[in-house]
Amino acid sequence: MRSKRFSVVLIFSLLSGVGLVQYFSYKDSHPSTEDAYVQAHIVNIASRVSGPVVKLHVSENDYVNTGDILFEIDPSVFHAVLQGASANYELAKQAAGASDAKVGMAKSTLEEREIVLARAKRALERATSLAQKKLISEAEFDDATATYAESKASVASARADLRRAESELGVKGDGNARLREASAQRTAAQLDLAFTEVVAPVSGWVTNLTLREGAMVIARRSQFSIVEDSEWWIEANFKETDLKSMRPGQQTTIGVDMYPDLKLLGRVESLGAGSGAVFSLLPPENATGNWVKVTQRFPVRISIESRPDDPDRVRPLRVGASATVTVDVRE
Repeated sequence: MRSKRFSVVLIFSLLSGVGLVQYFSYKDSHPSTEDAYVQAHIVNIASRVSGPVVKLHVSENDYVNTGDILFEIDPSVFHAVLQGASANYELAKQAAGASDAKVGMAKSTLEEREIVLARAKRALERATSLAQKKLISEAEFDDATATYAESKASVASARADLRRAESELGVKGDGNARLREASAQRTAAQLDLAFTEVVAPVSGWVTNLTLREGAMVIARRSQFSIVEDSEWWIEANFKETDLKSMRPGQQTTIGVDMYPDLKLLGRVESLGAGSGAVFSLLPPENATGNWVKVTQRFPVRISIESRPDDPDRVRPLRVGASATVTVDVRE
């Protein structure tokens, strides 16, 4: 009888030992943590211009697509600014046209005076020849010389006027500096008017919405957020003792507390370079006399693979939801 009891105890002990060995072997090859949370990109929404809200197109927790109008700012002031900028552009075109005409006039004047100079030069050459032969008086020779000098000075003045007119004109056509400046101001006014309609930069869920019609919004100040739905991941905080065999690319099993019957597949995307405590607002100061060794946790990013079980978003993931992650480190 004792022998039988001893055999039963021995077999039970052996089975228990084998079970414990297998359990710890599995735990070692499949580290798991419940300190894990669902994460997604959160985009803060702000307008590029300031003004009162005249129309709000979304409500809290609405789903929006990229390009959907979120809210509208009163455009009346921006319409007026655009009209002024357009008028300045037309004035710049007119000024450029007038400057171009002035350049043409200066060129014509220069050509006329060059013709007069050529005539005065020939007259002076004849007068010089005749004066050498004593066929004209000294006064007539002096008049020809003076006329040539006056014509030469007149040509120099016309050339200076042409350079000044060309300088005022600058580059012709759309490359004209004044025209480009006026065009840039008009474009900026058009953009500001377009920015009175604030559109969704990404697809996702509207959250933290407190904006109301009639409220004054300030440019570049966040009004609410959109939780983007294009990329989801799990931020799992593993103990440092679990990271010895963990590598990017290893397959994971993910359980989300929100949906107990849902199991997701994922892969280790990256391992954090520092523990969470290092980047906290008040990192621990270990150079003290009351130091106690504490096992640290390191963030591990787990990418979530596609969800063929939920094509209609019946059970959407939500940022901050608790999860349990188990990594198969045997790969």
